Amino acid sequence: MSSQWVFPEPEEPSTGPFDGLSSWLRSAGAPEAVGARGLINAWYSTFTDRSSMVLSRLRGEDEIGLLQALDELYAHDLFSRNCLARYEEDEGSPDFRLYRGGEYVAGVELMTLFMEKGFASEISRNSSFVKEINRRVRPNKWYVTPEVVAWNRQPSLNDLARWLQSEIDALPDPPPEMTPGYFPKAQYSTPAVELVFTFVPRRRAEPPTDSEPIVAAGPSVGGFVASDRRLRSAVSSKAGGRYEHRDKPFAVLVSVRDALCDTEDVINALYGDDAIAIDLANPDAVTPIRKRNGVFSISAAHPEGRNRRLSCVFVLMRGWRPGAQDLPTLLRFDNPWAERQFPHDVLSPARHLEAQTDETGTRMNWRQV
Repeated sequence: MSSQWVFPEPEEPSTGPFDGLSSWLRSAGAPEAVGARGLINAWYSTFTDRSSMVLSRLRGEDEIGLLQALDELYAHDLFSRNCLARYEEDEGSPDFRLYRGGEYVAGVELMTLFMEKGFASEISRNSSFVKEINRRVRPNKWYVTPEVVAWNRQPSLNDLARWLQSEIDALPDPPPEMTPGYFPKAQYSTPAVELVFTFVPRRRAEPPTDSEPIVAAGPSVGGFVASDRRLRSAVSSKAGGRYEHRDKPFAVLVSVRDALCDTEDVINALYGDDAIAIDLANPDAVTPIRKRNGVFSISAAHPEGRNRRLSCVFVLMRGWRPGAQDLPTLLRFDNPWAERQFPHDVLSPARHLEAQTDETGTRMNWRQV
């Protein structure tokens, strides 16, 4: 238990701008920030933090460390509603050991799934780029939507802003009947970048405010998304082999902070990629199947099922922060071949994908909780 506050109220509350979540939590004066600080302080007051390791991440500048620490506090709060939750009890312990009346009930390992580094880096770059354009150029009769054709290095934003302003100044007033197919475009090309700007009519009669952004929509992010593969690998690495389970159930709780990861990605990661089987004798007969590459799949090497120590996986969908109105949706995905079933009354998921077995075999079906 801790008696100190993680985030005291700032002596001089700020309205921003803020350089990330840590800056917002320390300095913002908005009611949402006050509520978030109060919630974090309440969670931490019941949390046993050996050597103040979690506290140092909560107060640090690293956003990833901060988000992981917040996930740990939130998970502890969830478990503590129905159990005594002990965090990192000993060297052989998963992140949480859960007790009732002195009896060990189950263990849970926590992991946070972040966006792939390449995507996260591109999104961060685009966000900073848009922020700087909004700061340097004001909307009047036109907004802009930039697209990145090539980005070799950081361009001179002052030069870019001057060019963009000159392009906007040269445009006539947008006609009221103009449709998207006729929106004007301009290309900015230097050895550093190649950008294409589309100019979108501003239909407002009132003049722009000091804070009104000129960028209507930021650059898109492209590439191959592999959230299911990364989740599969991460959960498999935490499937329980290195922990002391004491013959009790074991689960992994995943906090999904990858905005590109959805429920289907989780299902593919755990139960195998979605595929089809074609009968060569009857090519018109197509049967939906799942590949045997999931965390819980049956394979030739594991005919009784993979990772049977792992009872289930809980997933918090998706990224969240304290004080937000919408709490993350909690889902439960059972391992149909698990050695031990995880208790149903430890956490209360919104939906539960559970195994149902009859004479025809085992199927996974959603159950509303």
